[in-house]
Amino acid sequence: MRRILILFVLQHFYFISLAYNGIQIKSESNLNWMAIWVSFFFGLAFTLLVRYLNKCSKQTDIRSDPAIPISGWVFVLGASLVVHIIFQTYTFSNEHYYLRSTWQFLNSIGGVRLQFVFIFEMLLSLLTIAGAFALLYWFWGRRDIFPTLFISYAGIILAAQCIILVMIYFVHLPVGMDNIHNDALINLFRMFIYSLVWIIFVYRSKQVKQTFVYPLSE
Repeated sequence: MRRILILFVLQHFYFISLAYNGIQIKSESNLNWMAIWVSFFFGLAFTLLVRYLNKCSKQTDIRSDPAIPISGWVFVLGASLVVHIIFQTYTFSNEHYYLRSTWQFLNSIGGVRLQFVFIFEMLLSLLTIAGAFALLYWFWGRRDIFPTLFISYAGIILAAQCIILVMIYFVHLPVGMDNIHNDALINLFRMFIYSLVWIIFVYRSKQVKQTFVYPLSE
């Protein structure tokens, strides 16, 4: 799990470089250090959580037979996680969470409430990307905890997007900014379809039960 911590640290400095747009700036920088530090402490907390979850195993379904190879729809599930990571990372990089000018603009159109929604959205984006990386690690290891954690992950992300949608409706936005509501609805609908399809598959599929069987000790 040290690799996950290293990933967060490298990602932390990577997004700082994005905020600088590849140019070294003097003391008057355009960085929002609050967002940077929130991301850093999220990375530490998430790393501890992953280390804890990695030690867990399903005690009620112990199998002596080796896992079957990853194939068919199970492989598609793993590929969907890769696509999910790529898409969310691209979206995250386009939101400019670490630019001070972004937060100043949010304050001008929606005040502190919109900034609070934005920081919550940033944390959700980080959780989405980091959680998908962790799931992909357990997926290729065919760990017995993968099905349970995948269902939990999808449910948490879906619930968090519902909360964001509700929070946005309590923010007064100027005319012409309805796209913020529309984007939240689209993200919620997209995650709902993704969760519905794959949660049902993971929960009911015998192939899933025969693929993810290895406890931590193996």
